[in-house]
Amino acid sequence: MKSTTFLILLAALLLSPAAASASSTQMSIVQDDATFVHGSGRDIDTAVAEAKLIGADAIRVFISWHSVAPTPNSRRRPAGFDAGDPDSRGYRWGMYDALVDRARRNGLKLLMVLSPAIPFWASEQPSRCPHLVGGYQHLGKSCMWKPSPAQFAQFVEAAVRRYGSTATSMDGAYGGLVALWSLWNEPNLEHYVWPQLQRSRHGVIDLGAARYRQLWLAGWRAIAKYDPPSRNKVLFGETAAISSPMDTLYAALCLDEEGKPFKGRMRVLQGCGKAQKLPIAGLALHPYNNYAIGSVFTRSHTKDSLAMGYVSRAHKLLGRAARHGRIPRGRGIYVTEFGFQSAPPNPFGDALSLGRQAAAINEADRLFFGDPRVRSVAQYELYDVGNPGEFNTGLRFAEGGAKPSLAAYRMPLVVTRLGRNRVEVWGQVRPASGRTRAVVETTTGRVVGRPLTNGAGYYRFVLARGGAAGMRYRASWVAPDGETLLSRVAAAGKPIKYHE
Repeated sequence: MKSTTFLILLAALLLSPAAASASSTQMSIVQDDATFVHGSGRDIDTAVAEAKLIGADAIRVFISWHSVAPTPNSRRRPAGFDAGDPDSRGYRWGMYDALVDRARRNGLKLLMVLSPAIPFWASEQPSRCPHLVGGYQHLGKSCMWKPSPAQFAQFVEAAVRRYGSTATSMDGAYGGLVALWSLWNEPNLEHYVWPQLQRSRHGVIDLGAARYRQLWLAGWRAIAKYDPPSRNKVLFGETAAISSPMDTLYAALCLDEEGKPFKGRMRVLQGCGKAQKLPIAGLALHPYNNYAIGSVFTRSHTKDSLAMGYVSRAHKLLGRAARHGRIPRGRGIYVTEFGFQSAPPNPFGDALSLGRQAAAINEADRLFFGDPRVRSVAQYELYDVGNPGEFNTGLRFAEGGAKPSLAAYRMPLVVTRLGRNRVEVWGQVRPASGRTRAVVETTTGRVVGRPLTNGAGYYRFVLARGGAAGMRYRASWVAPDGETLLSRVAAAGKPIKYHE
């Protein structure tokens, strides 16, 4: 077929109802604190530059309260320490200042997550720090026991005064790069908020959710006061996909498991006597499958999880919360942490092969592209950590060698079977700046399309020709520096959509 025919097909598709419901642009987020912040024996400048090279728009980073605070393992707050002043003696911002400098040099924005662990003195019961969870010392010698919302607000104040859009600390040297803020991490897990639940004769009280709401609102008020332009850039949630995230989110929004306002005594016990609207910028999710394996087609056996194939459950949650006045209407979903484990390095039989990891990353991007409420996608880890007992979801091995997923991330490609002789070809030129043209060909060397991308690098067209579903495809793009980028080889698969 001639390229003009493809452009007609592409234009028709982009005007179709299905295309209109898809996302035309999504922020691409990469996180690798071990490398971007701590180095882990690697050249940090090279790693941050590569994040930009592979097409990331922003880096997500944890600003750990425990890491920056003075005497974090003391149960008594240091005398004379002003936690709201970023220049107060004892604060240790250096490693985050360095990341901000590197991000600025490489044209990257930041998603800063003000996160646990907490200094012992920031607990409402410092004597309980450190504490045991499941019989094990909690995350080494750190603490998550009853974090104080009032003291968290002071930490947030210090962070936004240093890194916010109106930064005054150090003459604003590190301000202005934060595209989004987020408060806390995975509050539905006991690893990050403890205690979680308490039984009463009126029902089970979700203490973790109640505490998270208090922390979030205290933090948001600090941002609204000290960095007013960022008051509408604060994400809510950051929930893990497992351990009942729907229940936690509903309870944090003062709604029961059915999405209805708490009533009677439970309303009081959940701290919802005067439920306030939370001015969230959006809902942040970590929609891994269990153990970060499987694919978009993996099914969940629970009704309150938020794995990738069930992100549509978050649509219902947002709708109910808005109807009951708990959040503003029209808020989007932000995938802020996500990935797939590969074998190697993980020896487990259910970890993905290197080729399947590459395909799974592309398929997940296609799934989220089809949801207009999803405003960002994420890749957790550039480098594996190497320890098979931890997540190894990187695009590179711990030793530095590239996995097939590195090229697949830069040039996503998914081909969907529409019939024996028709396929949809979807892809993205992730590193491109503005509209560009990719080349799609079969593995036999026949060019089947030269699609023009939109401003975010996405393209999609329907190929109608004999035996299209039985062919294998690859996309290429010539970068401004002359390098030719290649996608993975993709065969036609079944349509990708949410299970619910």
